[in-house]
Amino acid sequence: MTIAVAIRTLSAIIFAADSKLTTYGRVGYDKDGEAIVVPQTYDNATKIVADCNSTGMAAVIGSATLGKISFMDYIASRSLPAIPDDAAQETALRTFVEEMAALRTEYWGDVPEEKWPDTVLLLATSAAGSHSPALWHVEYSGKKNPVLERLTHRIYLEGSYRQVFSLLYGYDSHVVLAAASEIKVGEQTLDPNLMAEALGKGLKVLKPVEQINPHVMPIQDAMDLAFFLATAQVQMERFLPGEALCGGPIDVMVLKTAPVQEILWHPGKELHHPGSR
Repeated sequence: MTIAVAIRTLSAIIFAADSKLTTYGRVGYDKDGEAIVVPQTYDNATKIVADCNSTGMAAVIGSATLGKISFMDYIASRSLPAIPDDAAQETALRTFVEEMAALRTEYWGDVPEEKWPDTVLLLATSAAGSHSPALWHVEYSGKKNPVLERLTHRIYLEGSYRQVFSLLYGYDSHVVLAAASEIKVGEQTLDPNLMAEALGKGLKVLKPVEQINPHVMPIQDAMDLAFFLATAQVQMERFLPGEALCGGPIDVMVLKTAPVQEILWHPGKELHHPGSR
């Protein structure tokens, strides 16, 4: 799993992600002839990549396996569409993600669908002649067609984010809904769905995420915020019981669209000799 943070200002998108990577591979076949698929984790993965022309970038959450290569390598060797027209941009992007879906289906085709690992992509794209970058969410699940959605969020979390969600939204949904199920109004237990609906609506008290204004936030401050949120999740998982779903150094990448378009890469790690410190 992953903690991925996206922050969108008026002229930049910032991605931050940890380095723990889970892939899935085949180790044989069971007595019924079905493929045995097991997870494997690595601690030094780079899950944020720029495309080959530096017109966009992607963060990979969930399984990184795309056929015989990773989603990261595939995206890094291709060019994300950069088209001024919004409708044409979405059409071209949909074709791009469907090409990856075809490779995914080809690789996992003989494995039962319920064993197919899911993958989510966050894509940041630029448009020729525009200073406003776009943020996209892509979901691959089973044999379904990939779901492509344009996000309007200024701060968006994906992957393993329960603890840092509490920081931004001021509550832990699991705790709040559990508490709601224990509260009685007369003889009736409070409907947790009503509590969830109330929390989702505009309250008189602003949530922390509603008090943060990324629109005009300088890139360095947006990078600091993304790094802080990703690190907070990693550190909370480190001290909570159970297997940590994310961990390792935090990588940061920026798609900057003004005054000039460029990709800024700030890795949290680098290759080094295994015997050196």
